[in-house]
Amino acid sequence: MSKKALPIIYNANYHTTIANDVLKGKQEMTLQEARIIRLVITQVAKDDTDLKTYTCNIQDLATFLGIADGNLYRDVQHICGNLVQRAVWVGTGNPKNPWKVLPWLQLAEYDGAGTITLMLSEAMRPYVLELDKYFTQYQLENILQMSSFYGIRMYELLKCNEYKNGEYQEYSIDFLRQYFSCEKKYSVFKDFRRRVLEVAIREINNKSDLYIDYIEYKITRRKTTSIKFAVFDNYDVMKNRKQLKEDNQLKLGMV
Repeated sequence: MSKKALPIIYNANYHTTIANDVLKGKQEMTLQEARIIRLVITQVAKDDTDLKTYTCNIQDLATFLGIADGNLYRDVQHICGNLVQRAVWVGTGNPKNPWKVLPWLQLAEYDGAGTITLMLSEAMRPYVLELDKYFTQYQLENILQMSSFYGIRMYELLKCNEYKNGEYQEYSIDFLRQYFSCEKKYSVFKDFRRRVLEVAIREINNKSDLYIDYIEYKITRRKTTSIKFAVFDNYDVMKNRKQLKEDNQLKLGMV
């Protein structure tokens, strides 16, 4: 552990860099907890060889996350207590013991005077430090404005697989339920689609650098068993929409 805690740097252009095994693992937490953990991960520098401890002011943190600081002051002790209990289930590939459970943080402390101290757990070391393969980077700004944890999770899932514009990514419904920790929620598929998948897709399309469409369902005995997502660069989608609008206006003599 570092002898001196470092102040958190609030920069939405910083990258969250983390191993794909963690991104694809099972996670369950609140939206604000997810955003705070991702913010801590952005503090890890490429040349870091050890995990560091970070401090943040509640007012500054609330401003950066776009929430009322009064709400954060009210909830801070509860949030800190939850953060040190949150874990990610990483797949092992072993059918007899399919998961290993890793805590995100080993320290989340509030001093009672407006400062939070945070540190990633030692278990996370190989998943955030000295990564040379099978990892994903994305700018923090792409998930900061999301108001759904499902949006963050779907974004991370699709981002960690390299894609070409319009390329399909297919996932089974069983995997998606597990990935979103919804094994016991929304047992009827149309509810799962409406409350999880479609919410996540709207968040991504409106607030990130990706644009997602689900192209088709794979139907087996009239039951949806998997979904194919088409992944696009949102900049290209918006540019094409603008060009299409301008072309239509020209045809109508509006410009």
